[in-house]
Amino acid sequence: MRNFLSSTAISPVSRLKSGAVACGLALALIAGVSSPAVSAERSQTIIVGVGGQVNTLDPLRADYNQTNTIVSALYDTLVTYDDTTLVGSLAEKYAYSDDAKSIEITLRPDVKFHDGTVLTAKDVAYTLDRLKRLGIGVASFVEGYEATTVTDDTHLTIQLSEPNTLFLSSLSKVYILNSALVEANKGSDDGQAWLQGNEAGSGPYILGDQSQAVVIDIFDEYWAPAEGRPLSIVFRRIDESSTRRDELRAGNIDVGFTYTDRDAASMESDPALKVVPINTSYQTEILFNTQVGPTADPKVRKALRMVYDYAGGLRSIRGGNGALANGPVPARLNCRPELAEVKQDLEAAKALLAEAGASGTKFELSFQPVFELQKQEATLFQSNMRDIGIEVELKPIAYPNWLASLKDPNSIPQMMLLEDFAQLPDVGLMLTKGYKSDAIGTNRTGYNNKEVDKLLDEAMVTADEAKRCDIYKQVQTILDQDSVMIDMYGVYKASAYRVEALAGINASMHVTPVAPADFRLAKP
Repeated sequence: MRNFLSSTAISPVSRLKSGAVACGLALALIAGVSSPAVSAERSQTIIVGVGGQVNTLDPLRADYNQTNTIVSALYDTLVTYDDTTLVGSLAEKYAYSDDAKSIEITLRPDVKFHDGTVLTAKDVAYTLDRLKRLGIGVASFVEGYEATTVTDDTHLTIQLSEPNTLFLSSLSKVYILNSALVEANKGSDDGQAWLQGNEAGSGPYILGDQSQAVVIDIFDEYWAPAEGRPLSIVFRRIDESSTRRDELRAGNIDVGFTYTDRDAASMESDPALKVVPINTSYQTEILFNTQVGPTADPKVRKALRMVYDYAGGLRSIRGGNGALANGPVPARLNCRPELAEVKQDLEAAKALLAEAGASGTKFELSFQPVFELQKQEATLFQSNMRDIGIEVELKPIAYPNWLASLKDPNSIPQMMLLEDFAQLPDVGLMLTKGYKSDAIGTNRTGYNNKEVDKLLDEAMVTADEAKRCDIYKQVQTILDQDSVMIDMYGVYKASAYRVEALAGINASMHVTPVAPADFRLAKP
């Protein structure tokens, strides 16, 4: 155990107790504290500047990026992603049944939890059953889970209520719990309070001191050791890009993510720093309400797609850090058809709006004013629309309110500017959650197309990966022809690190933007 924030040793598993959990977590994750004092092993420690509040370390909430970033290093999953390719992690072997209603899994036999107990199939069953009971967080990724049949310590079968070829990839978001440890601390809420500031994992790191910032320390008995991993990683909450920039320059942090283009540009000439454009699955887009109002007309949607100044927005607002989009799914995902980029054509847009009888229509565009770049993009679109004599009212909206609006097509904004990303690099998940007519609460445009529903249902029961991919390409082609969105551009997120500290950073498609477990020291 290596503690850099306190001289008091803390056991690997029994961390904070009762009220100390919430208090410690608040200190570590809510306050933007000063740089912690570190020991002589500073050269073996990576300090990360991260934005946003972390409310819990319960892997149940790995659907929140702030939580997922940390717990991804504390826990293991059955499967994971190597870029966009699904690979085994705790699972040595895995396979669907012919009817895609069950999955047989063989576990690695050499995995230990941080308290020294051996991970078995019973822990997998417990984890999935807990998700089913609580029904929140990443439980949404494993809808249709029925039960787990445990054959022995390393063999199990996951039973599904209906065929579901999306289930296996969804397991990359399910972190396996030490069932005995959580059960011993389950309290009245299935361990949620305890797991807020404690951990029960088998990952490459264990949870360390949380008095000033969240610290994770290397687990020496990890089943997949890797040369060059830092002995400790410290997470400091620093919300402002400019502050993260200054702290990186001063050497108080070693790596920071999601810098503004201006801050990234200012660091590029510093030989001590390396700025990296992280290309994951972020795509900026304007989503149409395809059921209610003037945007229910496909001709209107097609016309509005030809209004935006794509190249100008990418160049002037995003600083060229991205690539023009060509379809409803981010370019980094697999199974994408070759679709053409939509280009600005104001005259064609004006003529099509007239043909649709919408020349005098006043439109509304919702956006999140907390994001300055999105505010600029909304303003650019408003200006482009004025160039063809159409007024657009800009309507600020908070992200939780937008999510709530998806429960009813009548409440979905007429147009919504969004910087979206794939929770998992599985195109099927993104299409099914986003465009299937019965996906109430996640169908972002109110889209209702019987042909698309039929294709997605077919893909759900198609075990052959190549055939499934062809189906998803058909769906994307239909969505593009139906103009469900203004797909603007994929955007790259600028990250930066100190070259004397890290060997480099690589984008992660399942822990956005970078998985801490992938950090390697510049000088091990």
